[in-house]
Amino acid sequence: MKIYSRRSAVVLAGSGALLASAGLLVQTVRAATSSPRVATNGRGVALDGYDTTAYWRTGAAREGTSTQTEQWHGAPWYFADAAAAQMFSTNPEAVAPQFGGFCTRAMSFGKTVNGDPNVWRIYRDKLYLFALPVGGEKFDEGQDAMITLAQQFWDTPD
Repeated sequence: MKIYSRRSAVVLAGSGALLASAGLLVQTVRAATSSPRVATNGRGVALDGYDTTAYWRTGAAREGTSTQTEQWHGAPWYFADAAAAQMFSTNPEAVAPQFGGFCTRAMSFGKTVNGDPNVWRIYRDKLYLFALPVGGEKFDEGQDAMITLAQQFWDTPD
């Protein structure tokens, strides 16, 4: 028979409370991820504040501004100008990055890592982001295989 001291009881009770609150946290995270997922920065802004329409309009990564913002999937998206914001609001699925802006290569390995807005590819009229340049290089070697693996991970329920 194990004898517990008063200190052990306090630690055990505290651990139980911590585990209970962790359980609530896990439920909250699961509930949040059951809706569309979007990669955001520390300020909660999608695509690290870059204008997702710029890849299509100018063929380059371009920072947006907080004065031109659209809300989509629970996050603010920044745009360089009113025309870009209007283009996005008309059909966000057409210009938003795949996999919520998370790194396509990391997703293909079953990991969730924010994509870098400066490391991107457009393939079959869809925008893909990568955390590092090597991700884009590997993507160029086999786009369909990487997309398939990333999509399988993306579609897996929490």
